[in-house]
Amino acid sequence: MGSIQGKLKIAAAQFAPVRGCIEENMRYHELLIASAASAGVNLIFFPELSLTGYEPEMAEQLALADESCLRPLQRLAEKQDMVIIAGAPLNVKGRKPAIGACVISSKQPISYYRKMYLHPGESDYFSAGEAECVFTVRNFNVGVAICADAGQPMHAERTVHMGADIYLNSVLSAGGYDKDASLLQSYAKRYAMPTLMANYCGPSGGWKPVGKSAAWNEKGERIAQAPEDRAALVIMDLQDGKCSGQVICLSK
Repeated sequence: MGSIQGKLKIAAAQFAPVRGCIEENMRYHELLIASAASAGVNLIFFPELSLTGYEPEMAEQLALADESCLRPLQRLAEKQDMVIIAGAPLNVKGRKPAIGACVISSKQPISYYRKMYLHPGESDYFSAGEAECVFTVRNFNVGVAICADAGQPMHAERTVHMGADIYLNSVLSAGGYDKDASLLQSYAKRYAMPTLMANYCGPSGGWKPVGKSAAWNEKGERIAQAPEDRAALVIMDLQDGKCSGQVICLSK
């Protein structure tokens, strides 16, 4: 990472979701995106299934039938010249929905990543994806993971082999937070790859996420961490091989 010349500001967005309500959760996305834009952020990503909350039993009825519900985010991506990664259940022809990350960029088609490694019990409601995801933003190659993906060291390794300079993990992390954070820290240090986690700070799907979205630099040092119980942005600022972090808490 240190050899990359360029600038990129990434925000991990933290909030408490509303169960199964895309409209209400969209409002939180818009609020956090506005705050990120004011801070000069180029890429913002949200927790696992952020548009619906983590509600496996509702996945089939909430799965995106088309891109119409993503249009507000597409407009914001174009207005702010920002990449937005939001989570939602995705329809998969002939199979159960997938846990998806929707990568929304200005003036480009929306692309999708499907979670590859499912937690025990998730396969009752979801199908697994089949390929890692790396895309380029402002000269940086960004790898995407969703929660349990990062629990598999091979996922991080393959993402690095695909050229990733940065690793983003959208999660719902509750009792296993310390283990989740330790793995991301280890990947950052092992691969000299800045790493970020976006978590919820309120209940979802019967779980009680603990917030504490965080960022680690290429040495594996934690450079920013959100509180447990407030909507917030964890911002990583990459500038010509240097990496710094900050936290912005929202009043709402």
